[in-house]
Amino acid sequence: MPMYLMLAGCSAQAKGRFAIKHLKSVSIAILSISAIGQGQQSALKLSLAAPRKPVSAVSKTPRPSTANTPLFSRWLDLNTLSYSSRFRSTTNWHGRHLFDFGQDRYVADGLFKLDSAAKYTVNFHGSTGRYFNWSYADMVGGQYKDNVVAARAYKTAKETADLKRAVLLDPNGATYSAGIPSRGGYFFFRELYFRAAPVKQVSFEFGSLPIEHGQNSEITSFDDDGYISGERVRFTDPKHLFFDQVAGTWAFLGSPLTPNFFARGADLTRSNYQQYLVGKNIGKYVAASTDFTLLNGTQTIREAAAFKTPCAKVIDGGRLELYQRLNTVTISSTDFTNGSGFAVSARKQLFHTASLEGGYAQIDERYAAYGGSLYLATVGFALNGDSYETGKRVFARSELKLARGVTAFGFYTIAVVPLTIGHNKQGLNAGINVDVKSLANTRKQIF
Repeated sequence: MPMYLMLAGCSAQAKGRFAIKHLKSVSIAILSISAIGQGQQSALKLSLAAPRKPVSAVSKTPRPSTANTPLFSRWLDLNTLSYSSRFRSTTNWHGRHLFDFGQDRYVADGLFKLDSAAKYTVNFHGSTGRYFNWSYADMVGGQYKDNVVAARAYKTAKETADLKRAVLLDPNGATYSAGIPSRGGYFFFRELYFRAAPVKQVSFEFGSLPIEHGQNSEITSFDDDGYISGERVRFTDPKHLFFDQVAGTWAFLGSPLTPNFFARGADLTRSNYQQYLVGKNIGKYVAASTDFTLLNGTQTIREAAAFKTPCAKVIDGGRLELYQRLNTVTISSTDFTNGSGFAVSARKQLFHTASLEGGYAQIDERYAAYGGSLYLATVGFALNGDSYETGKRVFARSELKLARGVTAFGFYTIAVVPLTIGHNKQGLNAGINVDVKSLANTRKQIF
């Protein structure tokens, strides 16, 4: 049945009967104050239904003075404090294992209030992981770096020649080729920025910022663990601007092996990224966005719509997202042609404790052009979600609440058309998330 007919079928009497069940954010990270001194990073989104929004997009207000007011609410809004452990198995386009071991992750996300009304805040998002597009650290059974080196023996003669050429032509090729260790529970601040909202309708941000996706997910945009350094202005005044959100960002997107903001502070003096985004809620059941992004010479338009289907029995909602890379760019004497892709997904809540998601994605194999590096493009290091990367693939995700603050999850994807390059021909993740914030608030609201 067409979506608009399903939505139209919802009568006024059915409003209370069909409450939309949003997927709960599956957070992951145990963090102490002492851990903050070690470094910084960003968290893998575990639900397509509710992609992580930048903290800056939410206007924080002080909680009322009641017995349930969190102990530190005057100074701190802690959105996420969690830990996750998982087993990951991933093969590249040659069928060689790049991941086949245990990983864990710590995440802390929130803001410090500089005034009681939270008009001026210092926002942070930190996690483990050492790369732009993932926040897990290898802990058991080996590490990603070693498996990448071992997999080189299975390259064809042409692939080996292309790789050597990329190392020679790319200014950072030798550095990327050597790689960095992926083991260890180092904690890095991927995001750390000042936000000012002198009036409700306007906010300004400066520092290491989250990447604004709009309604696109990390499949067709950039990995949720990614980061940019620069400034953003956001308008939320639908009464006068028609759109619910209008945002402009001017920043630098790069340093893929340096998630620690304190190690890439000089990125604030550089610029290669501009984004202009608008978002609009259409009635009660549809939210849409579109943006135009300039990055390393590429010009891209993205569009997406997330919808809820309260009257449908089969699914609770879904998402349609697209992108079009409009031009050809040249990186180290190599042309990367224009391209396009899309993703479609649906979700279903089951028995209040379980959820299912499934979908299909088609991402062109030149998506790595966004990185501006011939070496990274040659090895297929795309900047979108590392669980998806490029190719034509199906994917499925499930979550099951085991107890208060404890959730089991699983994810599987496989390319349905053989890849010619890429790290993720087939991938399987399974693990446990522990919401430490929820557990800490069991007896008394602390955070």
